[in-house]
Amino acid sequence: MAEPSPQPVASFPATGRPSRLVQRVPEQKPLRELLRAAARDHVARQRLVPPLTLEELRAHARAVIDALGQDPGYSDFTTVMLGNETWRETLAGIPFDRRVVLLPQCLRTRAVCPAEMDEFGLLCEQCGRCLIGELQAEAQALGCVALVAEGTTVVTRLLEQGRVDAVIGVSCLHVLERAFPHAAMHAIPGIAIPLFRDGCDTTGVDADWVREAMRLKSDVRWPGRLDIDALRREVERWFQKDALQSVLGCGGTFTELTALEWLAQAGKRWRPLLAVCVHNTLAGLGDADSLPDFVRKVALATECFHKASLLHDDIEDGDEFRYGAPTLARQHGMPVALNLGDYLIGEGYRLLAESGLTPFQQARALKIAAEGHRSLCLGQGAELNWMRSSSPLSTPQVLDLFRRKTAPAFEVALRLGAVCADADEALEEPLQRFSAAVGIAYQIRDDLEDAFDPQAPGDAAARRPSILVSIACEQASGDARARLQLALDAQASAPTRREIFRDVFLMLRTEDKARQLLEHYRNQAQRSLSPLRNAHLKGLLRRLVGRLLGPPATSAAKA
Repeated sequence: MAEPSPQPVASFPATGRPSRLVQRVPEQKPLRELLRAAARDHVARQRLVPPLTLEELRAHARAVIDALGQDPGYSDFTTVMLGNETWRETLAGIPFDRRVVLLPQCLRTRAVCPAEMDEFGLLCEQCGRCLIGELQAEAQALGCVALVAEGTTVVTRLLEQGRVDAVIGVSCLHVLERAFPHAAMHAIPGIAIPLFRDGCDTTGVDADWVREAMRLKSDVRWPGRLDIDALRREVERWFQKDALQSVLGCGGTFTELTALEWLAQAGKRWRPLLAVCVHNTLAGLGDADSLPDFVRKVALATECFHKASLLHDDIEDGDEFRYGAPTLARQHGMPVALNLGDYLIGEGYRLLAESGLTPFQQARALKIAAEGHRSLCLGQGAELNWMRSSSPLSTPQVLDLFRRKTAPAFEVALRLGAVCADADEALEEPLQRFSAAVGIAYQIRDDLEDAFDPQAPGDAAARRPSILVSIACEQASGDARARLQLALDAQASAPTRREIFRDVFLMLRTEDKARQLLEHYRNQAQRSLSPLRNAHLKGLLRRLVGRLLGPPATSAAKA
């Protein structure tokens, strides 16, 4: 077989039949170049900052296509070009040895390919019968990781192993579309080169574009991809008793010792982690860099506020267990638990005041904490008032409670992290909108997990606001409505409520509607990031959405 031409021209496979041309990718190179150049100009004019949502990219693609008067059938291709251009500068600053180049197996002719497979993909023998060997050799000569594999699994494993920070991928459009939600969730800087002739054998790609993407280089320093797991481990160490005592001090009183024990109890530590992640991203620090002492104190303050709210919640809601053990109110009585909560609030404000922030930063931090404290109390007050009635809340009312009760803790942590980095106050509005959407989605996710976990009593069974109950009440009729009324009766036992609710939820497919709402607020959180001009902060927050809420429904179904 003749050596393949380095130019990406249409060719015939070994079968002698022409391959199917992809209608959504321009066959002619001049048109592909025109669309790519228009995308580049559009990104520069609009000052687009990655990562963008698919919805945003498609809207910009329509604008580019309309301006050129081109066939709307090229919109998907133009969407990919826009995504590439938003990431181009970032990817150029990432060292070659931190990039992975993914090439598809379909570039080969199966009938004559001698290569074998392993867990990562095709083991190319660089026999010269197709472009794969040539491109793989060039990528490896630059120092890139080069694999002949498709899909998100390989990339995920490399990211988890800490081996790569960026992806250059070659694939057909429909595979790129399937991979987008996963790449977006991880905010992976990447450039995608769509095949202009697809199929399962002897496909075609613009080899010049692949080489150009691989060789991109910039002198701009790449701060590195923040290792959230490493920071989480560091934050966890702060809550060991000895580490806590070194910062908080302890006079040996019953209140101080009990509060120290309570802070060291199990927990997700989301609030301090969020504060540290935002600070490090804005300050340009990596996960291995030493954190300033004032950041640690501010992060600890967010957990003091959170743990105080849990103590008060357990009393107000009449809960008997927390972290698999009796609540402090059960162990020591309500007065002691109330006092411990109040003490931790005081500790939180003391940490902020003595953190070492500048006077201006300190004033901002105290204002943010007070606003969050006030909002949380108003939300809890609304919930307590509702619990005295037997009428179900509407879906909008439940969502508003989630916004007022769950979102403030996230907002305080994120905004305090920005204050620690002395970030511009203009960041605060996007962070507020982001926190509101994430807080609502986080509580919806909790409700879904509790409702179908046989080990969890759930908010619904405990007569607390539940998104599933509100949806079911709005949808129910006949027998389902009658059963819900029985469950909502204050005299019904928790096991009875739990059994009825789960049966009705399954009957009405309430879970599906709740998951739709979860995805709506996940998307709203991502859209709220549009005004941010810092690509690293946008990427971090996008990644945190995935950590807090899990993968989106589309990604989960295809993972």
